[in-house]
Amino acid sequence: MCGQLLCLDDCCRVTHQEVGSDRVLSMSEVEAHAERCSSSSGLFISITSSMILVMRGKQATIWGTVYLDAHKEEDRNLRRGKPLFLCESRLKWLEYDWAEQEWQRVYQWFNLSNSHAFINHIRDCHLIPHFV
Repeated sequence: MCGQLLCLDDCCRVTHQEVGSDRVLSMSEVEAHAERCSSSSGLFISITSSMILVMRGKQATIWGTVYLDAHKEEDRNLRRGKPLFLCESRLKWLEYDWAEQEWQRVYQWFNLSNSHAFINHIRDCHLIPHFV
């Protein structure tokens, strides 16, 4: 884990020259970081929602969160303002999913060629039911 802060929004797009080509691509900072550091795959935590974002190639999804309140409930988008605690069982699920590349708890993948839809999905992730 590198701990680098990255912008997820469309306003922070970076240009990147495709390897072995003269084409210049525009991508989000998160996409560029995943490509540069881990062969286009990565796990990211949204600090404005506590949700874990999974990137795999040109696809991304919201996995859920590993932080729960005292009642073992998510505080999606941190709206309630309750203290959150690391949930060891969810962290183990995430580690398993990452190691096996299974992603069984994910119900929708977004194509990052339309990253605006994914950004809006992240902003509204508190409306989407996740596992408990």
